[in-house]
Amino acid sequence: MSVFPRLGIPALVSSTLVLPFAILEVMNRRGFQEGFPVALFGLLWLLPFSFVLILTPIVRDLTARRSDLAPRLLLPRAALLIFIAWFWVSVTADQLPCFLGVPNCD
Repeated sequence: MSVFPRLGIPALVSSTLVLPFAILEVMNRRGFQEGFPVALFGLLWLLPFSFVLILTPIVRDLTARRSDLAPRLLLPRAALLIFIAWFWVSVTADQLPCFLGVPNCD
């Protein structure tokens, strides 16, 4: 089984989450003489991608009621998911004025 079909849903979810912010950035910062922040949007895309990629096997195992889901692996994964979600929300909240077109937002 190929790895690439498993990457489709995380990529779609990430793109759906980040696309509205990219559109806001393009529309509201058009008058400023700045380049598009590719690194920022790469990070904003990569965080939910990794979140969904880590979450998918956990949900699949829990819905299938598989007993081989090791509890010792569940806690670190849950902690990592909480950290990723917190980091994404923090970066998005920090950059929201920039997305909305506030001058000198950095």
